[in-house]
Amino acid sequence: MNKAQQTKTNNPYIDGLMQQQANNFFVEVNEAGERIYHWIDTRVDMLSSRKLWDILRLSEIPGCAIESTFIDAITDELISRRDYFGARPLLPRH
Repeated sequence: MNKAQQTKTNNPYIDGLMQQQANNFFVEVNEAGERIYHWIDTRVDMLSSRKLWDILRLSEIPGCAIESTFIDAITDELISRRDYFGARPLLPRH
């Protein structure tokens, strides 16, 4: 398969990914008329297991504002990867 054929094969995947990313992006204009660009992605499948465990540890801090549905998505992802070892987040390695 040459490069042109490979590009055509990958385009539907890339187009879908770009559309998903565009849905997570928005622009806000502040009081001074300046544009502030925001990108919020709550997909957990693109994060490493270590990063997911870090988020779970942060969620245990009193007053942490991480939504329970996000925590549930992280837990489900770790379980599907077989990287979930109980209800307590793993401690960081030294």
